[in-house]
Amino acid sequence: MAVVGAGGFIGARLTEALTMAGVPTAPLTRANPAVTGGRPAPALRAARVIFYLASTINPALAERHPERVAADHAAFTGLLSALRRTGDRPALILTSSAGAVYAPRAAPPYRETDPLGPASAYGRAKVELERALFGARDAVRPIVLRIANAYGPGQRTGSMQGVVGHWLEAAAAGRPLRLYGPPEARRDYVFVDDVVEALLHARHLVHRVPEAGGPEAFNIGSGVPVSLDELTRRVAAALGREPHVERLPARGFDRRDVWFDVHRAHEVLGWRPRTSLPDGLLHTWLRLTAATAPTGPDR
Repeated sequence: MAVVGAGGFIGARLTEALTMAGVPTAPLTRANPAVTGGRPAPALRAARVIFYLASTINPALAERHPERVAADHAAFTGLLSALRRTGDRPALILTSSAGAVYAPRAAPPYRETDPLGPASAYGRAKVELERALFGARDAVRPIVLRIANAYGPGQRTGSMQGVVGHWLEAAAAGRPLRLYGPPEARRDYVFVDDVVEALLHARHLVHRVPEAGGPEAFNIGSGVPVSLDELTRRVAAALGREPHVERLPARGFDRRDVWFDVHRAHEVLGWRPRTSLPDGLLHTWLRLTAATAPTGPDR
């Protein structure tokens, strides 16, 4: 196995899970790149299953920095080209963004059969990666997992992505929770360990990926719509207190109601989310506060 983007939020958890399961895994990062000079790293070439989670963009960055979008696309297509030259045709499991790729005219819960029609630069970037992957069947066996709003311990908030991580970090620092857009807007939140489980299930699908036919894409989320207002209440319950909420206008890339039908992942992958939102929030909060608690004799 090889994990491209092993230093990221989900990639690090996936690498840890594979290692703990005794699966030989090569973590590939910027410091240990998957491709150099157009050639795949030996660990990448040896892998029969490749997880691709690398990304340097988020919705806000994609709107402001098209050069970052282009660089991400070039890195992915460069990897596909390098794999094509090997002739080995490994399985490649790409994580995409469920919340950004579907056409707004379709009604939630979004299904994998709904039309793609992203309304943001971020969504367009993700769709282009999917298309590049499915267009490279001669080089890889493609699988796409479209991930909802993932959250959990270890989520980095410097990227300005991930409302749960931002809110819990703000609460720990005594800052207000910034709520963008209407409080009744509904989203789909999925715990990071459930996402990792979906990725682990997907690796067993690779031997059944058809040589031709429809794309193998799966929504990975809770399947449960949660309004931003309800999320603030759930966060308050995890904190054990009422945080101050600062209400702000919606951003240009925000979608109002976005949640997903995840039945196909259950039927084909044998996966379903196991962590409830209250349990996931509480676990994340306890891990965050334990990590930031003072240590030493003055504690």
